[in-house]
Amino acid sequence: MLDAFLKGGPVMYPILLCSIISLAVVIERMIVLHRRNTDPDELVEDVKYAVEQGRIIEGVQIAKRSRSPLSSLIIVALTNIGKPRSEVEEAVQIAGNAEIRRLEKNMQLLGLIITVAPLLGLLGTVTGIIQSFNVLGLTAGVTDPAVLSIGIAEALITTAAGLTVAIPTQVMYTYFYGLIERHIAIMNGKSLEIVAMATSSRSDVA
Repeated sequence: MLDAFLKGGPVMYPILLCSIISLAVVIERMIVLHRRNTDPDELVEDVKYAVEQGRIIEGVQIAKRSRSPLSSLIIVALTNIGKPRSEVEEAVQIAGNAEIRRLEKNMQLLGLIITVAPLLGLLGTVTGIIQSFNVLGLTAGVTDPAVLSIGIAEALITTAAGLTVAIPTQVMYTYFYGLIERHIAIMNGKSLEIVAMATSSRSDVA
């Protein structure tokens, strides 16, 4: 493995950096997005029950214990109880936008790696071919294929390395955006219910 890496030439170092960054982001997003897979219906029902009993503080605590993206929306809505509905809706919308930004954190970095890694592989291909032509120019009439092997190896290895980084990164990027879209759909579907719960509640009597 190390021998193949070295044969790939200097372009292998930025490709390696891309692979390390990609792996780190994938692990971080996997932890964050899966940690937030709380049952939204159960969460809203638990909070709604507490609010209907006038236990607003308990409702906030229930939301805080959940790692769902809905948590911040619920907390904002409950902390704005008593305000006009329009203000509660605006506060919930702002919280939702902030939550979407958290869900999409580092996704642009994965997208950049998907683009850059194959281009680096292509760059390695070009430099490897140039090296092979330089060898041919210096050794006119050479018939030993081994003389050209260094440049050819660099061209093939860097291409394979770039694709090896880009392909799994693309798979995970698509998978993560599927999870993000699911969370966004849940927030959109529950936001009106959360606003209604907050604007129709009474004061905390707990």
